[in-house]
Amino acid sequence: MQRHVLSQFKAIIEQYDPDICCLIELDRGSAHSSFYNQIEALCSPTYPVFDIADKYGPENRLSKMPFHHGKSNGFLAKSPHAFAHLYFENGTKRLIYQITLARDLTLFFAHFSLHRKVRAKQFLEMRALGQRTPGRVIVLGDFNTLTGLDELAPLMAGDGLHLLNQPTVATFRFHRWQHTLDLCLCSQSLVSKIKLRVVTQSFSDHDALLLELG
Repeated sequence: MQRHVLSQFKAIIEQYDPDICCLIELDRGSAHSSFYNQIEALCSPTYPVFDIADKYGPENRLSKMPFHHGKSNGFLAKSPHAFAHLYFENGTKRLIYQITLARDLTLFFAHFSLHRKVRAKQFLEMRALGQRTPGRVIVLGDFNTLTGLDELAPLMAGDGLHLLNQPTVATFRFHRWQHTLDLCLCSQSLVSKIKLRVVTQSFSDHDALLLELG
């Protein structure tokens, strides 16, 4: 089943041919996934550059527990980029990827908490991180904004980040539930230069986001 689903995902990657793919909820090969390393299954000659890391943090006890072990985030890229693993101070899912796309352009992506109070703290941390990063920034991820996009107010206040998603376009669908959870925010100077599309994935309850930067 994992091979079948990942083959469908690879077909989407091949169809849209992005320069870099940011991936949330991967398994590095644990008992939970029958020791199937999903990032290796997604690598190809087109995407020889990749990284994968435990989303709880290297020192977090959750990463060693059977249910959580192996659960990771990662990325694929056509060419090398400088990157770093950063970590939220709050929450259990703490990994933040920082990827340098250009001299004055930085991409962050993360998987935010399911708990609203923790998310609120993580949003403030992300705002501070964006403010101290030189140049322009893009923030991607599963924001888990289950109570609505008003949760993003701390990120968008004043000269903060701008939301590119259309609020009425859901990115998460499960039975009757429809939410806009998978989001792209960016610096104000990038708003007119980024085109965002939501790409349906029939094999997942989350859709993919396709960003085109002009």
